[in-house]
Amino acid sequence: MGDEFSKGVALIFEGDTEKVFYLALLQYFCSKHPGSSISKHTDQTTGEVFYSLDNGTENILIKTNIVGTISQVTNSGAWFSSRCHSAYKNLEWTVVLCYDTDEYLSSYSKFQEGDWKDLRKSLKRSKAKTIIDMASNADIEDTMLLDINGVFSFLEMPVSSIPSGSKGKRKMKKLFRLKGPGVAYHEGERAKDLIDALDFGIIMSKSKIPFAELERVCFLES
Repeated sequence: MGDEFSKGVALIFEGDTEKVFYLALLQYFCSKHPGSSISKHTDQTTGEVFYSLDNGTENILIKTNIVGTISQVTNSGAWFSSRCHSAYKNLEWTVVLCYDTDEYLSSYSKFQEGDWKDLRKSLKRSKAKTIIDMASNADIEDTMLLDINGVFSFLEMPVSSIPSGSKGKRKMKKLFRLKGPGVAYHEGERAKDLIDALDFGIIMSKSKIPFAELERVCFLES
């Protein structure tokens, strides 16, 4: 099993919106690399959804896991062991941890200690070749708001200042309410149209999150 793939990338998310964002990011990378494409599949045995990324040179297996809350990310070692490594033992795996540090502990360094250190040990035992930290000290909505022109364009509103608030999700909700009665920001799949309207080039140029590492693994290491 897995002979059709050259390697695997496992993306571990806190929530649904992060998954939608990173799949759109992979689509953006495909647009940068002519001849590349990403496809969605369903395992007929388990019902699990997975993706294949053809970069023109190799076919890469993309597996995703949504844990729901940041405190549960540390349990994803078992998911990786059973659904990734054990199911595709012939593949080398890169694991991408996508999390918001302000949802768990204030210091990024803490994610190298305790349960997080145990998670990394578990992933290494399960033959994860590389672990990439996509750590952000803000909501995924804060990252989306880096393309503020794109957000206002999606809302068909003139560009103005970002609403106040300590967290991006709160700011985004306030911004949508400015559009008018009955207009609300929704997370997860319902945020897909907004996310697809964003300019990921602008976001990458402004963000401190190492998105380029995902591009390197999927497109530049063939």
